Amino acid sequence: MDTLSTAPTSHGGLIFPLDMFRPTVLASVIAELLLGKVRNILDATLEISRHPTSPLALARIHGSVVGDDPAEFWRTNPDIALAASQAVPRQCFVYYVRTGQNRREGFLVAQRGQALAADDSDRDASGQHWPVTRLVDQLRISVSDLANGFPGGPRIELSLMEPSGNDQNLLMALIGQPPGEGDEEMDEMAEESPPPPPPSRGGGLTQGFSAPPPPSSASSAGAPAPSRAAPAKAPQISAADDAKRRASERAAELQELQQRSENAAKSLRFVEDERGLVVLVPVELAETEVLSQYIVPQVESSLPDGLPPSLLKTLTGRAIDFAVKVEFFSEVFVDAQPLNRPKFEERARELELAGTKVKALEVLAPRLGVGTLLRLGTTNVFVSRRPDAPLPAELLLSLLKS
Repeated sequence: MDTLSTAPTSHGGLIFPLDMFRPTVLASVIAELLLGKVRNILDATLEISRHPTSPLALARIHGSVVGDDPAEFWRTNPDIALAASQAVPRQCFVYYVRTGQNRREGFLVAQRGQALAADDSDRDASGQHWPVTRLVDQLRISVSDLANGFPGGPRIELSLMEPSGNDQNLLMALIGQPPGEGDEEMDEMAEESPPPPPPSRGGGLTQGFSAPPPPSSASSAGAPAPSRAAPAKAPQISAADDAKRRASERAAELQELQQRSENAAKSLRFVEDERGLVVLVPVELAETEVLSQYIVPQVESSLPDGLPPSLLKTLTGRAIDFAVKVEFFSEVFVDAQPLNRPKFEERARELELAGTKVKALEVLAPRLGVGTLLRLGTTNVFVSRRPDAPLPAELLLSLLKS
């Protein structure tokens, strides 16, 4: 059957890597959010399906609360991602797609209750920048996979009014295993502290989505339903094993962060001015763990890695800031919303750097603070200083023109 011909023209949902989580908790969190908005969820259900060949889960809401335009529902309720990101161990996306004359695509990525990035488009004459189309390419799936709810993959369904069930059995069903015992172990896991943050997004927005499939998922990838899964016994998940796994992930994360910090420190460029120092750091804006080391309101007794110790004497009592390239407007925020090109063009003012005119706008970089977004041609640069502060023209222009 041609799934494209039967795909709905409007769809949306929540995408996240399939890892250890409680489906009933996810449903409860979403239900509480919608009830707080005085939405009718009496007939609402949460369907969670797993892609048949990838370790990805898709959660969709069915019922009158969604209305006739699911894409509009998910577009106007992006806070579902913020709430859901506290119930799943890794990053998650809320996405929406509407085809036809009123075509629109967008997504918001969240982690631990915070929005990390977003993108939205309802016009693109070139056809090159449809956010979800680009996103699914990175995830190695298709838009039709999302539109049809991961056809051929196992799925579960929960009532949002009464999200109840055995979480381990539900999770095993999504993995493609028959239900097993283990209620006591799940109870023990609920008493443990929350898991550590997922690996850094240094590799891009889909960094957290490259996790390997759960055990036996590869062998059951082609199974259309849990009842056809080949294994006869579900794997037992103990609290001790899960704690070891999380500790191992945390150690790997810290080691990766240390390596990236060391690599960045070897390639720093910087310039000193009356305010202090501006450091050009060769990473992405999303790598907040690395960049935060180069935001120092007032230098005291030490300098960030990679800066010559000889600078300490002259920098004591002054500030250190950073500059970094920014690929998408939506990586920064204005008025608590991801920035887009129309808003930038409307609000940005012209600024002259060493005889070159650029556009500048005060923005917020998530987890890093307020700064200035500079644009020259099609290149964007964020510097962690406000527009009225001194801006090192030569250093910033070298980045804008590179």
